Amino acid sequence: MKLRSTAAAVVVASTALFEFAQAHCYIYSVFVNGVDSGTFSGIRTPAYNGPQPYGYANGPVKDLDSIDMRCNVLGDHQVPQTIQARPGDNITMEWRHDARVATDEIIASSHHGPAMVYLSPDPPTENSFVKIWEEGKFAEGEGPKAPGKWATTADIAANQGHMNVRIPNGLKAGFYLIRAEMIGLHEAEVSYKNNPIRGAQFYPNCIQLEILGDGNVELPEGVSFPGAYKWDDPGVVYDVYCSTKTTTTAPCTTTYQIPGPTVWSGAWTDTPSVALGAMTGATKATSWNSWIVKSVVTSASAGRTLGSSTYQAQWSSTYHTPTPTA
Repeated sequence: MKLRSTAAAVVVASTALFEFAQAHCYIYSVFVNGVDSGTFSGIRTPAYNGPQPYGYANGPVKDLDSIDMRCNVLGDHQVPQTIQARPGDNITMEWRHDARVATDEIIASSHHGPAMVYLSPDPPTENSFVKIWEEGKFAEGEGPKAPGKWATTADIAANQGHMNVRIPNGLKAGFYLIRAEMIGLHEAEVSYKNNPIRGAQFYPNCIQLEILGDGNVELPEGVSFPGAYKWDDPGVVYDVYCSTKTTTTAPCTTTYQIPGPTVWSGAWTDTPSVALGAMTGATKATSWNSWIVKSVVTSASAGRTLGSSTYQAQWSSTYHTPTPTA
C-alpha cells in the first residue's frame, strides 16, 4: 500500500491539518490490504456545524436533492493525500463516531439501516457513480418485535466500524473517488420532504483514490448524486421499527429494498475482511477553527470570530493535482 501525497510527509499524525472544518469525520481511516493509510489521510471529511465545544461533523444529510448527497458538506474540497491501490486490493474503511478507540460507539444502536460503496472517476460526472458493494437487512431479529439485523448496527458497528470492499479486477489506472455511505432508518417512516424533522439520514463520505497497474476495465454508466435516490423509494421511506409497535395502521413490511442501482456485475461477489495492522495517526480530532451553518462559513481564533464567507460547492470538471499543505 502506498499513499500519494503532494506534501512532504505522507502520513500526518497531527490534527492541525484538518482545522478548517475538516475534523471529527465519519471515516477516520482507510486500510489497504490491512495497512493503515493514517488518520484522515485521503478522506474528504465533512464540515463542522458550529463552534467548539458544541459543533459536530457527524450529522446526516437528509435532503435528497442537495449536492451534499454526493460527498457531504465540503465534499468538493480536495485533501492533500491520495490513497494508492491496485485492482483486487482489499480496502477497509474505519467508521468512527468520536475516536479511534475500542469503546467508540461507531453509530447509535438505534440507527439501523443499509450500507453501500460506490466508485466514480475523479472528478465525478453525470451518472458516474457505480455501486460495487451493498448490505442491508441480512437477518430477522430474535423475537417477534425485534427490528432485525442491519449492516450499520449488526455488521459495521459490531466490527469496530470496519467496512470492507475490494477494488474491481482489471480496473483501469487513474484517479477515482470511493463514495461510502451508511443510512439510518430510525426516523424513515416518513420522508424528509414531507416532514423535515424526520426522514432517513444519509452519511456519505468520499475517499481520494489512485489506481495503479495496467488494467483496461472501465467503469460502466452509473448514477448521479444527487439523483440516485427518490423521495418515494421503498428503501428511503421505511418503518424500521414497525414490528416493535403495539398498533400499526398497515401490515409491517418484512423485506427491505436497498436504494440505488444494483451492484455492478464487474464488482467482486465476496468482500472478505482482512487482518489489520497497527493504527497510524491521531486517535481523535479535538479542535477546529471554522464551521458552516446554512452555507455561511465562520472562522475564529482564540475564541474570537475573524470573519465569515459563503460556501457553495464548486465541483471541477477536470482532475487537478491536490494542493500540498503549507
